[in-house]
Amino acid sequence: MNRLTLISGLMLFSLFFGAGNLIFPPMLGHKAGVEMGPAMAGFIVTGVLLPFLAVVVVAYFDEGVERMGRPVHPVFGMVFAVLVYLSIGALYGIPRAANVAYEVGTANLLPVHDTSTLISFSVVFFLIVFMVALNPAKIVDSIGKYLTPILLGAIALLSIFAVFRPETGLQPAREEYSITPMVSGILEGYFTMDLIGALAFSMVIISGLKYSGVTDRKGIVSHVLKAGLISSVLLTVIYVALAYIGGTTARGGYENGTDILTYSSMRLFGSSGDLIFSAIVVVACLTTCIGLVNACAAFGFRHYSRIPYKVYVFIFTSGGFLFTTLGLNTILSLAAPLLTFLYPVSIVLVVVSFMNMLIHFEMKHAYILPVVTTIPISIVDIIHTNGLLKMEPISTMYMALPLSEVSLGWLLPFAVMTVAGLAADWRRGRRIESVEHQTVY
Repeated sequence: MNRLTLISGLMLFSLFFGAGNLIFPPMLGHKAGVEMGPAMAGFIVTGVLLPFLAVVVVAYFDEGVERMGRPVHPVFGMVFAVLVYLSIGALYGIPRAANVAYEVGTANLLPVHDTSTLISFSVVFFLIVFMVALNPAKIVDSIGKYLTPILLGAIALLSIFAVFRPETGLQPAREEYSITPMVSGILEGYFTMDLIGALAFSMVIISGLKYSGVTDRKGIVSHVLKAGLISSVLLTVIYVALAYIGGTTARGGYENGTDILTYSSMRLFGSSGDLIFSAIVVVACLTTCIGLVNACAAFGFRHYSRIPYKVYVFIFTSGGFLFTTLGLNTILSLAAPLLTFLYPVSIVLVVVSFMNMLIHFEMKHAYILPVVTTIPISIVDIIHTNGLLKMEPISTMYMALPLSEVSLGWLLPFAVMTVAGLAADWRRGRRIESVEHQTVY
């Protein structure tokens, strides 16, 4: 394993490891208790394995996110890609990370929290993001060599102390984790929605490799595969450590993983615990924002190169700053319907595209049938969940689908239609081979 692969793997880990990844595992461990093992196994399936597959798929086809939807229709492929970059960009991903960095990272450090302090913090935060993202050739080094070690060091310090000085032992599982711990862990990983981020981060890694001289497709796939494995191993180890921190924290009125980690930092390190936890949160959010700005700017430049890359960086940095000033609650309420629509479709396209890597006959129906089935179900889920329209018959039909109560009503129809599509594509391939054989002879 060479130096470039190692740094790329560290960078990919750092891009993935945002605030959401920091706060989900502790709460999972706190609720799962003695069932933490199966719960974390489920979490890793959707929180680590699926994003890893997304990175590999995009690297394998090396045509950007838009290629994934192109077999459905070229227009759909481009619309899907634009929606992905908007959702992870200035509309949601970037301002969410910046807001979390502000609200969590400075919670106990600033005496006053109001609009003026948010704006002041955001100016400094986005200035750093802008300066690093300006030079895509050095992003891999900037994050992989400098920011990631800081992040890993701070997390390791917290985790090691927590493992050797637990507050209590693992306690009985609570709520849904006492009944179906693995399924609950799968759903928790699903709700991190890291898969959408993976679609963009893979292009950041690919661009960094190309700037470093790796241009052939086989070399890119090999580097990305190894970098993805490094990132996945690091994520898994840290997720387990964070879950253990939550699992060995005594029962209390904790609302989320942030409360648990804040308490644990103060318990283990006293007044300096605030500084350690704040450093973890701010650096995690900073690296994620840099990666998102770079990915969005590269996408824009790839499709409309008349505007310089640096201008795109300014546009997405400025847009992220402006949306950050709206506050976290406003951002979440505006973006939730878009993410509810996009995430199932993203999973469908990643899984089908991964199958396309392994199957040698041409796939067409295996893309179209699952997508045209999943999209209407996702739209109905949005309508049902948000109560946008009073359509009782449609809501009743949706709730009749297995797993619809946890927003997974699309899963079984997707599986059925994928099998049907593969069968149709296989038969079509056999007919073409038969006609070609008859023509030759």
